[in-house]
Amino acid sequence: MSESLSGRLLIASPYLSDPNFMRTVVLIVNHDDEGAFGLTLTRPTAKRLSEVIELSMPSGAIRDDDFIFEGGPVEGPLLAIHDLSDIGAPIDEEGSGVWLTGDEDQLRLLLQRTDAKVRFVAQYSGWGPGQLDTEMRSGGWLVGRADAKTVFSDPDQIWESAVKRCGHEILSSISPGLQFSDPSVN
Repeated sequence: MSESLSGRLLIASPYLSDPNFMRTVVLIVNHDDEGAFGLTLTRPTAKRLSEVIELSMPSGAIRDDDFIFEGGPVEGPLLAIHDLSDIGAPIDEEGSGVWLTGDEDQLRLLLQRTDAKVRFVAQYSGWGPGQLDTEMRSGGWLVGRADAKTVFSDPDQIWESAVKRCGHEILSSISPGLQFSDPSVN
């Protein structure tokens, strides 16, 4: 296995033609010798949380308007990506400010936290041993840094902004000090 991608973003290469992942960004939760597990950030469904929730509903204000995201093509439990520290587990050790939980009590708590940034995700993306490494070598994915601003941004904008950020990082690494200006101010 190459370097672990746990806690990173996989950004679909513009050349990736797999319809499950075209123009997607996947938050990699775990990547080791046994494979990889991630959650797609760019696929909100038309289903609202209240339509599919199997938890006993808490009293008081709840996040009733949240849409469920399709985390990938593999069936899986309801999970929540969120920005509340110490609820669940951090997705990385670098302090991205992104946490993950599937615990029923913690999901119920997140339903009540209308002040938090939360993405509820059903299904997931999975790769067997060595499969993601092969896709990486063939140029199917770009890798980016996961941070709360990107993870919780508009799902229609995540892919394009992540691709641009990767391009800027690559150019900056080969030409230190290179400045990027906004062409709209010309």
